[in-house]
Amino acid sequence: MTHSPVQDRSLDGRSADFRRHVFYIHGFDPRGAPIYHGHFRSGLDAASRRWRRRIAVREEPEEAVAAGAWTVDALSEANGRRVETRYEMLVWTDIVSRYWFPRRQVRLAVESFRFALATWRRGILKRFHRPAWALYVAILMTPALVLLGVLVGLVTVAVTVAAVSVAASSLGATAGLSTAAAILASVAMLVVLAMGWNRLKAWLNIWWVTRFLGYLRGMADGAFERSEERAEAFAERMFEVWRQGEVDEILVVGHSLGAIYLVRAGARLLRRISHEAQDDPPEARTGPRIVLLTLGHTVPLYTLLGGDAGFRRDLADIAASDRLLVLDVTSGSDPGSSCRIPLVEGVDFGDRSSRVISREPDFHDILEPETFRRIRMRPLDFHFQYLKPSERGHGFDYFELVTRPRPIETSVAQP
Repeated sequence: MTHSPVQDRSLDGRSADFRRHVFYIHGFDPRGAPIYHGHFRSGLDAASRRWRRRIAVREEPEEAVAAGAWTVDALSEANGRRVETRYEMLVWTDIVSRYWFPRRQVRLAVESFRFALATWRRGILKRFHRPAWALYVAILMTPALVLLGVLVGLVTVAVTVAAVSVAASSLGATAGLSTAAAILASVAMLVVLAMGWNRLKAWLNIWWVTRFLGYLRGMADGAFERSEERAEAFAERMFEVWRQGEVDEILVVGHSLGAIYLVRAGARLLRRISHEAQDDPPEARTGPRIVLLTLGHTVPLYTLLGGDAGFRRDLADIAASDRLLVLDVTSGSDPGSSCRIPLVEGVDFGDRSSRVISREPDFHDILEPETFRRIRMRPLDFHFQYLKPSERGHGFDYFELVTRPRPIETSVAQP
């Protein structure tokens, strides 16, 4: 979570008409800044053409990755307005790595059954059956595939042993030779099945799903650390930028499980700001606007798992506050999210009410048909589509939002 002064290497040397600071909180992913900087840079050309804005990153790739932050300049071809966006990653990859459990497939397989059982006992599977069908399938997919794999393996070995034994006997082989042939054939078949299993794992990313679901359950049950200190550090960094007052707007993005940290950090930021201006009337409030944006979140799944009352209070505080804007963009078909379950599901607001503005990204409308068909077949690509430019229409577009030349009032792209 480092930051460095911005050098003036803008597109045309002019001062910006609008300045925004984006804090991006990644999901349950141990790869860090290189991957996300790569995602961002790879979308620049398409977004520039799509929105008729010359969008460029000032820093060289090595400099941006090392700092975990970069400066984005966007110059409108239509009216010449220039937007300067400081894009800063808030990283928790060290925490992810602690609970990633590499090369421990048996542990992950067991966790998939434990999570499915926990959600069944707590009524979550029943609640998610229709409005979050994609996640419902994702929760049950891994244990089902594990059971199917074991069953197929046992049947394959049994059939192979029987077939080879019969064939060997018909050829007059000795009992010892028949047994050896059956064992070798069984091993060969298991190797073939293992290769197929590995291809299936890579395609569906089943252990990634199991890992992030297991992390949610561990936090909810108190078995894993809830990393409130990291959320506090994120909030302090946000408050520092807010207090400096050098930008017009602060946009905090929580993608996937990063939305959990967004809620914790956002509530702490809100308390800091409220304490700073506790004696000021509403009309005297100063400082940059604050927008919190959740993308493909699993917040209600975590909330309904129970056990973290402090998180539910934090969520209620930011959702009901008039000092910031909370936007939610989550697809009803994203298996890595809570789909159409409301962000504030299971939260008690008392005499307050939620101000969250939610909508779907409508990937089927903003992408070409062949692109949409491709990501539908690749769950991880679908889950990362939020961070990529649109291809058509005027719906949600991450690059448009980040470089929008006016305050963000809605997640929908504005021509």
